[in-house]
Amino acid sequence: MIIFAVFKDAQMINDIVFDLGGVVIGRDYARYGAELEEFAFLQGDRPFPDYWKRYDLGTASRDEVVDAIARENGLDTEAASEKLDRLMTLFNEFPDTAQLLEELADRNYGLYILSNMPVEFYDYITHFDVFRHFDGQVISSREHLSKPDPRMFSILTNRYGLDPASTLFIDDKPSNTNIATALGFNTYTFKAGRKSCDDIRKILGL
Repeated sequence: MIIFAVFKDAQMINDIVFDLGGVVIGRDYARYGAELEEFAFLQGDRPFPDYWKRYDLGTASRDEVVDAIARENGLDTEAASEKLDRLMTLFNEFPDTAQLLEELADRNYGLYILSNMPVEFYDYITHFDVFRHFDGQVISSREHLSKPDPRMFSILTNRYGLDPASTLFIDDKPSNTNIATALGFNTYTFKAGRKSCDDIRKILGL
């Protein structure tokens, strides 16, 4: 059974930590899913192939990833490279999450990112306006660690002085929120759209 929200005392929340993909930003898989079938593993809470795990960790080069995509999907390297670029450029802000972040920033919550993401993807998406709201970020490819490794959460709390008991962690993957719960965080397992954003508002008393 998936527990979608675990709170000790919502009124004591001072800081809120967001995952990126599937929470703050994402892709329209209903529209582009067939075009991105090589990357179906990115949807839901599925195991990643080794090459993508290393890409998230910053230990695999783009060329290595392109070669692996080509080899595993019967593509030439040019087509695989174009697929990878397309995957990156199809990212967009989730408008409901962007509105929620605006409201949380106005109420002076500390807002942070804890995300597994290749560095070139992260560098690409930081042009989105929503990133102006964040006070800090921990990105897997820059730390050479990835969620759900508890050390990622330790980097976050130590770097920014966060107390798990007064921090809400939001992620779309239960494997990550389950670890965060065990580490003492308040947690919410997110599904893109207005309902999850409204749930968080209600929990925080907004």
